[in-house]
Amino acid sequence: MKPVRRYKSLVFTALALVVLLWSTVAFALTKDELIALKEQKVPDAVIINVVKSSGPLNLTKADVEKLRALGSGDDLIKFLTDNGHVLVQTAPKDGGSGDGEVAPADEVGPAESDPDALAEDAARKKAEDDARIKAEAEKLRKQDEVRKSQEAELNRMVAQLAEAERLMQRGRNMAAAKIFLEFLSLTPDPDSDEFYRAKFGLGKALFREGVYSGAAGPVLEVLQKGAEKPNFVEAFYMLRTITRETNYQPPQLEDLTQFFVENLDPAFQDDFNYYLGRFFYDYNKLDLAFKYLGKVRDDSPIKANALYLTGVAQIDPEVKKYRSAVQNFQNAIVAAETIDDSDQEVRELGFLALARVAYEATNYEGALYYYGKVPKLSPRRSTALFESSWTYFLKNDYNRAVGAFQSLHSPYYAQWYFPDLYILEATVYLNLCRFDVAKQAVVSFKRRYLDRQPLLQNFLQNTLKPEDYYDTVVSIYEKRGTGEDRGLPMIFVQGVLNNVEFHDAYRVIKNLTNEKKKLQANLGPLGEFGETVLERVENARRTQLLEAGIRVQQVLTGMDQDLTEWSVKADEIDFEIDAARADEVKRQLINPDYVAPTAAEGTTLFVVADDWQFWPWEGEYWVDEIANYRGFLNSECIEE
Repeated sequence: MKPVRRYKSLVFTALALVVLLWSTVAFALTKDELIALKEQKVPDAVIINVVKSSGPLNLTKADVEKLRALGSGDDLIKFLTDNGHVLVQTAPKDGGSGDGEVAPADEVGPAESDPDALAEDAARKKAEDDARIKAEAEKLRKQDEVRKSQEAELNRMVAQLAEAERLMQRGRNMAAAKIFLEFLSLTPDPDSDEFYRAKFGLGKALFREGVYSGAAGPVLEVLQKGAEKPNFVEAFYMLRTITRETNYQPPQLEDLTQFFVENLDPAFQDDFNYYLGRFFYDYNKLDLAFKYLGKVRDDSPIKANALYLTGVAQIDPEVKKYRSAVQNFQNAIVAAETIDDSDQEVRELGFLALARVAYEATNYEGALYYYGKVPKLSPRRSTALFESSWTYFLKNDYNRAVGAFQSLHSPYYAQWYFPDLYILEATVYLNLCRFDVAKQAVVSFKRRYLDRQPLLQNFLQNTLKPEDYYDTVVSIYEKRGTGEDRGLPMIFVQGVLNNVEFHDAYRVIKNLTNEKKKLQANLGPLGEFGETVLERVENARRTQLLEAGIRVQQVLTGMDQDLTEWSVKADEIDFEIDAARADEVKRQLINPDYVAPTAAEGTTLFVVADDWQFWPWEGEYWVDEIANYRGFLNSECIEE
């Protein structure tokens, strides 16, 4: 008889396994957490951005009233109501519209009959009229003088616009910006060519200087003047960079859809349509996202990006077009390989997406095939290996699962946060009746993660402000040291650093910090405009920092909750190991002559092309061998 696997189904049920997450993690925000954020005086704009990635909050009328009492504005309440987060909408109170009483008109007394009094009154009125006419005439005269002076100044400054453009060519961007601002301060006709020229010049000067937040407004104004204007294309590419560097995506960008661009360069049309598709995807307007992403030409260098993003949108829970998504992921990979093979990102993301779709469809062979396509030196390789280990486990390929464990324990992946790796490893060894090794895996899990969980919980309990969460992680990250001195163990900091959204926020905040320094050094040339932009940058940085802090808090809270659940699983497996060991002792007594199959302990199988060669494990890792390990671990379970 073959050894009977008695433990897998029990432990498998206890583990409940995992549903693999996509590269961008969505966090669920509860209504209690929402109210807590308002109690901490977090701005409405920040909360709106956080709620965008959350599920339904199911707010009651009482919750809405409490939010208002805590200072929530109409924009936040409207956003929550329009997006289905409020169960009962608050109806406007009926204040009634009773008929008002008309006050009786003042009684008019009898007309004055004194001739002298009438003459004095007429003379007084005439004097008042003469004084008023004279004052109005003087006012008009002064206005005309101001107008003529402004016209003369405008005419003088028009000649200076060319000088400002020459200054930009020599790299003196702030000096050029000063001239453009002086011209615009004279309030020229907003429909004039000179106004358009100055606005574009101001945006371009600030853009070249790296003051993207200051350039954003003028650049958007230039774009809103229409695609037929001479600087529309250049302004668009500046806007694209500003969006990437500062996360600038105001709702007014939707106005760009009204412009006809089909007569412009085809390559520009592709960039323009992809940008709008991405904009609508971020705003969850998926129908418009599909429309503009679909306009990207088949031979465009960014076709692969458009196909991949379309596939991601199609697996959205509100869309669920999985077959179409798979086709688009496959086409994205092909496009990346045939049109522009210089950027590996789309190919790697496409392979991961196909692997995860296959995994969820229980097509484990297909999932493993696509996981194996992620290059060995890719930063996404660790994720592919970890998810592969689950896949091998589910298809009962324990030797390959053990090989994946061996790879993930190598120094190349030491910085990744995979607490459930040890639980999965213990389960595999338990199923093979290798109880000592299974125990070791459980002990390693508790030592590496659970022993440090109290420090994480203490940090969460004593850190109240979102910016403190962000500052702690950034301080540890930039110093490249441990976080013990700030109360947060490095193992949990690494879990935050592995989060893509955190890195995006970190980059934007760094850019805004640099902008702030540049503005402070050039407030003289920029004057009042510089002060306004500086205030805008500070507000944007504050908003980004709050959002990033909330994201860090959510990641750490999720870690704590997951560790608590995995702790229960670890205890269950520990109990199963002891129970299974006792059963094996009984079987040994019943079948004393049983000899377990032998295997080369610690041997792995290293695959080179289509050849197989045995390689004895010597305690060293080589990056080109990682992920090709395979264990030879026969079951030690005793037959009945």
